[in-house]
Amino acid sequence: MGLSVGSLLLLSACDIPPEAATGPSDIASPEEVLGEVLNEDLGGTVKNLNRGTGEQIIALGDSITAGAGVGPAAAYPNLLSQTLELPIVNQGRGGDTTATALNRLQLDVIDANPWLVIVGLGGNDYLQQVPPTETEANLRQIVTRLQQSGAIVVLLGMDVSPFNGSYEGLYQRVANEAQAYLIPGVLSGLNEARYLSDPIHPNQAGHEILASRVAEGLKPLLEAATLPANLANQRPN
Repeated sequence: MGLSVGSLLLLSACDIPPEAATGPSDIASPEEVLGEVLNEDLGGTVKNLNRGTGEQIIALGDSITAGAGVGPAAAYPNLLSQTLELPIVNQGRGGDTTATALNRLQLDVIDANPWLVIVGLGGNDYLQQVPPTETEANLRQIVTRLQQSGAIVVLLGMDVSPFNGSYEGLYQRVANEAQAYLIPGVLSGLNEARYLSDPIHPNQAGHEILASRVAEGLKPLLEAATLPANLANQRPN
């Protein structure tokens, strides 16, 4: 099984005192985690927002996106697809770094004519001690190439300890500079044992929370965006 962003959940858990490891009785709601993003004015801030070209929604990521430990049917992209009532193609691959994802970007994503791409990457870079500057450059190149193909890009912010120490501000900078849409804190609190299928990957409950947060984060974007005709016809009124 490839290393993934999920490994950061284990690393984070190791820093939690035993008496606090079980966490609160109720994990933070999507609204509490996402904060201001739900009220963000997107006018002119997200590239390709109203272009309305492309045909597919694609989730690009590592083993969390792929569904390691639970299978693709229980992974967040499939759960998100059910919530949004829109098809989502899962292009998660265990062990992917930003560099390996960049290498397969053309074949697995751009050639599929994407309308919107959800990017969840960076954890394996951290675990393999890739310099943050290299990770940021790769991520920016992924975003730029996707946008050049006409796609809207959504970045998932990996705001968990200790990842957010070395990569603090990385996702926000890329989103701001490249005019991508950032959904922050999607893994917050998911280091508890009850949300893990093994020491490093979310279980079904963890993926349900992750999907719920991404769905809530996408609401303002989907309301403001121009959907391509094939997706607009599938979306409920």
